[in-house]
Amino acid sequence: MTNREFYQNVIDLISVNDDSPATCVDTDALLAKAQELIAKLDASNAKRTSADSKAKQETAARREAVFAALSEAPQTAAEIAAKVGVTEGQASSALTFFFKNDQCDKTEVKVGKSRKMAYSLRVSE
Repeated sequence: MTNREFYQNVIDLISVNDDSPATCVDTDALLAKAQELIAKLDASNAKRTSADSKAKQETAARREAVFAALSEAPQTAAEIAAKVGVTEGQASSALTFFFKNDQCDKTEVKVGKSRKMAYSLRVSE
């Protein structure tokens, strides 16, 4: 049970049993405290979702740099990573994001004896 569920259960229990209040508990104070704690949870959650975390900011900056390194000529994630100064995995993640959002194209290219995915800017037709 989450804190929110607990507080809501307290509020519901007090509301249902309004006709016969408990004598050993100050139900008004209990109700007020539960409502206060739910309001604090709501405020905390709103703040958390509205603010960009440091990790989100770093990801956004990395994506911008990777996108700026794209060109019309196909490049592998390793090539772009070397240009931008990030790991191949970070470049690959950003490139996958751009591909899924229709911002770049992906093709298979031969590199040495193996085949790798290469990415290029999407050309408007």
